[in-house]
Amino acid sequence: MHTLQLNADYTPIKVLPWERAIELVLSGKVVTVAAYPSRFVRSASLALPWPAVVTLRRYARARGRVGYSSRGVFARDGYTCAYCGLQPRGGRRPDREQLTLDHVVPRAHAKDGAVYLPWSRKWVRVSCWENAVTACRACNMRKADRTPSQAGMPLRTVPRVPTPSDVLRITLGRLTVPAEWTPWLPEKWQVTRAEATGVARGAG
Repeated sequence: MHTLQLNADYTPIKVLPWERAIELVLSGKVVTVAAYPSRFVRSASLALPWPAVVTLRRYARARGRVGYSSRGVFARDGYTCAYCGLQPRGGRRPDREQLTLDHVVPRAHAKDGAVYLPWSRKWVRVSCWENAVTACRACNMRKADRTPSQAGMPLRTVPRVPTPSDVLRITLGRLTVPAEWTPWLPEKWQVTRAEATGVARGAG
């Protein structure tokens, strides 16, 4: 079971193991603002509500890194095609089957495993955050092994290394988000939400 950590301004910043959340509660560094109903962490001398959401007492600069992956690119881009803006949906959730990873500067243009990015004026690995975007299948097929300028398909946004906020969204994309977290997450974030169980996927 996981705990959502908020900054002192109540913006979400990271997901914690529940054991770490309990340590922070006991040390006085965080305050519990939402607990899982009817669940307690017990010891010989106390019974604490099981923290679902905690907030820092003092503001901290958000930090975080995440390894490059196609799933991470989809989450960073909001499951939206970087060329046409399509966001395929199946019910309330993004339809990931309709999305693909596109190398903006294709591998066919690489020299010794690197490609040149004209917008940032630097060489990078073919597969990296700055040379990868989400594309619907139609746009990916249309672009083929061409650059956006060669294909006449300008990017809607320039690919970038994820921000701390992106890192959290990517983390949430790997979980079923407990109902107790919902009030603290931006509605625009595409996450898989639990109905009302208060239990993240894979929790013990």
